[in-house]
Amino acid sequence: MSFAAGVEVVGVDGDDTLWRCQDGFDDAEVEFAQLLAAYAPADVVDATLAATQRANLGLYGFGVKAWTLDLVEVALALSGGRVTAHELARTLQLGKDLLSAPVEVLPGAREAVTALCATHRVVLVTKGDLVDQRRKLALSGLADCFSHVEIVADKHPGAYAELLGFLEISPEQFLMVGNSEVSDIHPVLELGGWAVHVPYRTTWVLERAETPVLHDRRATVASLLDVRQLLDGEAGPVGLPPR
Repeated sequence: MSFAAGVEVVGVDGDDTLWRCQDGFDDAEVEFAQLLAAYAPADVVDATLAATQRANLGLYGFGVKAWTLDLVEVALALSGGRVTAHELARTLQLGKDLLSAPVEVLPGAREAVTALCATHRVVLVTKGDLVDQRRKLALSGLADCFSHVEIVADKHPGAYAELLGFLEISPEQFLMVGNSEVSDIHPVLELGGWAVHVPYRTTWVLERAETPVLHDRRATVASLLDVRQLLDGEAGPVGLPPR
């Protein structure tokens, strides 16, 4: 029997699975650290930002706008309130630049989703700011690939359970594909579904899992293009990638 033989619906993540995302944040955070160089070294800026983001997730949620508010808070904290108007203006511009950046679809994304559509119902499941995620989907040119689009505030088991109820399927009939262990893999396995991890070259610190879960309903593949072959029993591996 092939991997996930009973699956009827495949969920596909957006950021860093279909289109590039974290690269922009990484570049912007390098510039932000340089902007605050007079107040703190880069490693302190990075650590303070990560801690601030974690503390504010419940209040701000995910997305560029939340990230920009976190930058402002970090700038005020590390400068002791001495941050200049120019520095704050540039900080805000970093957020605006991300919100208006071109959308770069990852190589093979359309081909991979089209191949999955030939055998399964395929839905987009992404999280973050509603306006920004809709913008990225529209600019990606991939909207026509999905039978349903779900943009959630966070990807926790409850959010996935709600989606499965809407789709009228059981967890055993659902497979999630994405780059994040924390958001795309763990919650779905917890529900009893299937998951395929497609690693991206960079991952937001809050999306990194200390220990990936080894599970017989989980697979890791090198490319989104490999998912269809995996479901057809023609590709692997099932389990964790070699270290």
